Amino acid sequence: MVIVKIMAALLAAAAAAPPALAERSLFSLAVQGGLAGQEENNLRPAPEAGVGLGLNLGRGISLNGDVAFWQSRSRTSFRKLHEGTLTVSPLSISLRWELRPNAYFIPYLLAGGSYVFASHRLSAEAAAAGGRVEQRVESGTAFHLGLGARVPLTWRMSFFGEAAYVMRRAPGQTLTWEANQPVRRDDIWVNLHIVLLKFGLRVNL
Repeated sequence: MVIVKIMAALLAAAAAAPPALAERSLFSLAVQGGLAGQEENNLRPAPEAGVGLGLNLGRGISLNGDVAFWQSRSRTSFRKLHEGTLTVSPLSISLRWELRPNAYFIPYLLAGGSYVFASHRLSAEAAAAGGRVEQRVESGTAFHLGLGARVPLTWRMSFFGEAAYVMRRAPGQTLTWEANQPVRRDDIWVNLHIVLLKFGLRVNL
């Protein structure tokens, strides 16, 4: 609901903007939604949402920062995550290059890096079956590549869609507790290679 309200506000602002403002815009604001498809076979695809801010560098090139959020269900797999919920929130910086910046349909390429915040929570059933067990996934850096296109709708607003591939392999641990002390620690690796499909609105400020 929050994303829908933000999109409605962006629509109203864009409709009232004169063309001169759009031509001189230095910054842009984006609101997006989409799907995060996990490469790891015991993680399920999940809906994704996010917001971003862009800085126009000229000649169809822009610097973009955005933050996204999703939660994926995990299924128990040997030496991997147990059944539960993996929460992922990447903070990303991207360089975007529009190939035809003056056209009505504008394709672009993007590349950049992210700091991916991640955490895992066991389901009640998995926690009860395994005793006092905790799984941790470390946050850290990632890289991404992607392509997309935007379609101008008004003087200031564009609809966009893009696909990006995020590359990260995160270390983690499975901890077994007894009497408030960890008595066993097993190292695991979590494949956070992800295909992100995003759709949203971008408004020049």
